[in-house]
Amino acid sequence: MTHHIALVLAAGFSKRYGSDKRLSGDKQPLILQTLDLVCQNFNTVYLVHRHLDDTFLATIKHKSLSLIPAPKGDIGLGNSLAAGIKGILKNQTANKISSVSIFLADMPYINSDTIKMLLRESVSSNIVRPMFQNQAGHPVCFGTEFLAQLSQLCGDLGAVKVIKANNDKLHLMKVDDSGTVADIDKPGDWQSLN
Repeated sequence: MTHHIALVLAAGFSKRYGSDKRLSGDKQPLILQTLDLVCQNFNTVYLVHRHLDDTFLATIKHKSLSLIPAPKGDIGLGNSLAAGIKGILKNQTANKISSVSIFLADMPYINSDTIKMLLRESVSSNIVRPMFQNQAGHPVCFGTEFLAQLSQLCGDLGAVKVIKANNDKLHLMKVDDSGTVADIDKPGDWQSLN
């Protein structure tokens, strides 16, 4: 039986955006757009958030997911990812997990069909990543074989170190989905993506 888990990284500080982009958006906050997508495709969803994140937590309180506080301070993507994996492993038995798919909170435009296609290829012994027009995207689906390595990450580079160390297990899947590479970094990005 396959058990795919989603991990949403939402502890960043939106420095390029100028305000908390997680709570920005025209119709609904960015984080809710991303969570709607993820929760439609996964039964088990974890989310890494900042410490002292009351407004954010109030915004997502109706969502069915498990919350993991990131380490205190201005942390990098690697630290956030490691905290998320450690939180998952505290609550889940590793041998019952098929994969953990890493989503970034500022990427709400990924197509559900793309997620389903990635999950069909994802097993405990591989890493599956979408490629749109020769650009690597998200989510990245890590089999359980790589969770221990992910739990040791630190700094700003995210999972790049783990992917490079396991290049022979990496399956790059060509997709026709610009949402896999489209993120919201600055307020003007909303107009260019809509």
